[in-house]
Amino acid sequence: MIVAYVSQADMECYNKFVDEFEDVRNFANINEFINFYATNNNRDIVLIYRVESINELQILTSMHFKNNIYIIVIGKDDIEFSLQAGKIGVDAYINDSSPSKAVDIHRLVIDSRLVIKQRKGKSNISVFTGISGGIGTTTIAMNTARCLADEYQDKNVLFLDFAYTKAISNLFFNVINPEKYIIDIAMMPNLEVEELFSSGLYKISNNLFLVPGIQKHTDREDLEKHENIQKFLNFINFIKEKFDFIIIDIGVFEDVELEVDIQEMADEIFVITEFSIPSMSILKTYIDIIDKSGWYNKTRLIANRVDSFGTITQDDAKKILSRGLKHQFEIDFSLPNDAAHCRECWNEAKLVYDLYPNAPLSQKLLLLTRQFFYHHQHFEDNKKTVLQKPENFLSRLKQWL
Repeated sequence: MIVAYVSQADMECYNKFVDEFEDVRNFANINEFINFYATNNNRDIVLIYRVESINELQILTSMHFKNNIYIIVIGKDDIEFSLQAGKIGVDAYINDSSPSKAVDIHRLVIDSRLVIKQRKGKSNISVFTGISGGIGTTTIAMNTARCLADEYQDKNVLFLDFAYTKAISNLFFNVINPEKYIIDIAMMPNLEVEELFSSGLYKISNNLFLVPGIQKHTDREDLEKHENIQKFLNFINFIKEKFDFIIIDIGVFEDVELEVDIQEMADEIFVITEFSIPSMSILKTYIDIIDKSGWYNKTRLIANRVDSFGTITQDDAKKILSRGLKHQFEIDFSLPNDAAHCRECWNEAKLVYDLYPNAPLSQKLLLLTRQFFYHHQHFEDNKKTVLQKPENFLSRLKQWL
């Protein structure tokens, strides 16, 4: 989340946000912000705008905002100002002379994420990322996708591989040498359902679909191109209307533009770690970014292989993670060390959930899906079935496969 401050006053509020959030910008005037917004309109943004005149307030009417922005205006204790702000559609008008001004602004910024989320509509985009390679991120993400598809057969699941290393997920989904993959999505001239299956979307089962990740290490350059990043984000926004669940594997967390933007738009972020001192140290660095990025409420910390030799306790992990942060972080879910099944399946490029549905890892992932996915309002508010998808999506699939 970006906190955009258009004011040269109220600097005590601005300085507090700088200490609290990762991305805080101060703009000299509203035109500077408009130019900034034009190239950053995929990020969630809170605009805090001080006005001295009605004309400054009316400038907002000429701006073409998406549903990713929450607007707070600070102005005079004047009914004309507040009425005009309401007419324009400002989310909150703060009286400049209010003794609780700073507290009110801070509360509104904290609460703004939920408002923006509601405006964007119900979606189920879950990002899986790990603190290091070999931690089990891809294994957990792939098997979770398969588990979701199996558990909720009237829901459609899409696995997107956005990891920055050569993909292996396609092997586990039996797409051995994909002709098209994630890079080709960015090359689509138009976002049309008919074109998806010739541009990298594969049907794995009745309700499970895949877009493979990069097939060469040199493809990473294409993931990092600014013009491609915008196309990837547009694709995610387009495709989320067609699927009930989207599982995105971004691999090892890196502070790069595409990964940050994807996590920004996700409904939930699953961070995979282990119960070891080195892992906790790395994780603490990452959750400091989470803390300041406003992602705290949608982040789930998943500890893998918790019963391995030499691991620390969950209480010790909690103490390490929360030291020096404004939020108290918890380990939200723990997975067992199912080395025997995982090693065999990894060597054969098979999913544990497919070969061993009763294995310890499979059973725990089943519980994970029920805990973090089933409760979504998406189930209650969007009772979509195969034939009720927008554009009759799945009913048209058979024509193109």
